[in-house]
Amino acid sequence: MTLLLPTIVKDNMEVASFLALLSYILFLVNWLFTTDFVEKLHLCSASICAVGLFYLHYSEVVLLATYEGIFVAIWLTLLWYHASTWQNNYRRVCEELNRPTVMASMRPYQGSVFRFFIVVPVSKNSANQWNAPPWKNTPHVGLVLGYSILLWLHIVPFFTPMHCLSAENSNNSLSMFGKLSLLFNSNRDFHSSHSSSLLCCRYNYAMSGFQTHEVQRNYCSGRVRIAFAGSWSTGKTYLLGGLLGHTYSTAQSAPAPTTDKFVCIAAGAPYSDPIRSDDYEQRRHCEIMEHVNDVVRSKCGGNGMPNVLDVADVNQEFSDFVFFDMIGWQTEYSAECNYRTFFHQLIDKVDFTYVVWDVNHGKIDDQFAEFFQNKARGVNYELIYNRFTKDTSNMAFLNQQYAKMSTGQEILSQMYTTKVHENNTQHVLQFQDDILHLISKIKSVNQTVHDNRKKTMKENLKLHRDKITGMNSLRRLKICDRLIEDDLNLHVKPKTHHLKWLGLEL
Repeated sequence: MTLLLPTIVKDNMEVASFLALLSYILFLVNWLFTTDFVEKLHLCSASICAVGLFYLHYSEVVLLATYEGIFVAIWLTLLWYHASTWQNNYRRVCEELNRPTVMASMRPYQGSVFRFFIVVPVSKNSANQWNAPPWKNTPHVGLVLGYSILLWLHIVPFFTPMHCLSAENSNNSLSMFGKLSLLFNSNRDFHSSHSSSLLCCRYNYAMSGFQTHEVQRNYCSGRVRIAFAGSWSTGKTYLLGGLLGHTYSTAQSAPAPTTDKFVCIAAGAPYSDPIRSDDYEQRRHCEIMEHVNDVVRSKCGGNGMPNVLDVADVNQEFSDFVFFDMIGWQTEYSAECNYRTFFHQLIDKVDFTYVVWDVNHGKIDDQFAEFFQNKARGVNYELIYNRFTKDTSNMAFLNQQYAKMSTGQEILSQMYTTKVHENNTQHVLQFQDDILHLISKIKSVNQTVHDNRKKTMKENLKLHRDKITGMNSLRRLKICDRLIEDDLNLHVKPKTHHLKWLGLEL
């Protein structure tokens, strides 16, 4: 803007600012003393209405919510003033139009819709005829409509979006009101694909407009995602075979390392093969791999990780889970940007990681350990002591390596460390018991993960609530606050809304 200013103004900015302010004050004083008081009131009222709609409701919703009572009182008062003034003016117009000797200038408005916008003329022209009726009721009509919209925007936050109520009962069948609600929803595809429950739908509605992957890491993300990571040849793929009851379709049986790619395994499928290109139902469970690769491309000069594969598996026991068999971490590849970044991002974005360790390949690389230093064992990841035998167990070595991943203050004990024995003739029964124990531990992770997701949703809402914008921002903010205070509070029983079938949240 300053480029457009003349040089003389740039060189004398203080003088120019003073003259501009003086001119504005003189104009304001002249306007105050020379215009009609009613016109001033209407202009101020129009400004208040515009500020309420396009400033407070659209971009300053936190300020609006803080002083909501004051703003609503002002808007109700002005609505009453404009509605009563319009009603009085319209009553006089009707009386004039119903008279036997109606003014000639008023006759064209008999039976016309324009009679709602005019007032009875009070002056005559030089020919002693009544002037055309002024359109002085038009501002009142517009402002009544404007303040009604403003007040409606304060009422609607007490109603849950109807498509969310429908989504709670069925993901596919929406009621007439649900479909009507979706018509007025600016983000229909996003909601319809993630509205698996009332909680999820309300969260997605409040967070619409913040469609980043970090925001989507929440309770509504679908299946629990568990990764198996560790050094090369620690038995990750073999453990997955034990959990699934068979090796997955693309697992290799070869000298170590057996896994040369990052594999996403979606259990509960009708077939065991790489996921077909047209099978969206299975492919969507592994979409996180593409999200991670997008991050890798953005950070590594457009180079993604090519060694990525999505696999379907018929195992039904883990139909609520998605497993990730990761390439074994090798120090010589850690300097490669896409290799290192894909590792880090996948570990960061899955719900839980099992770090598989054995004494034969037991050294944990420092760079790999850094991926877990900001995470909590038992909440974000767990260690598996694989190929365990009492004769060769070395907890001191494991603790030495574990210290790289933690603060160094926690010491692992043999009793409370997840162990899996070598699957040989000597330990075959112990191996089977270990797998059953690991299966139960993985299933127990489900509740931990869902609690973590709720915490993540709560953090996302707190982080983004001050940035909510849009005409429906007050509704989104209030739903956001109710989620923070009630539904996403793990230690508070959610409130029961008896008028929930109407969508009312009072």
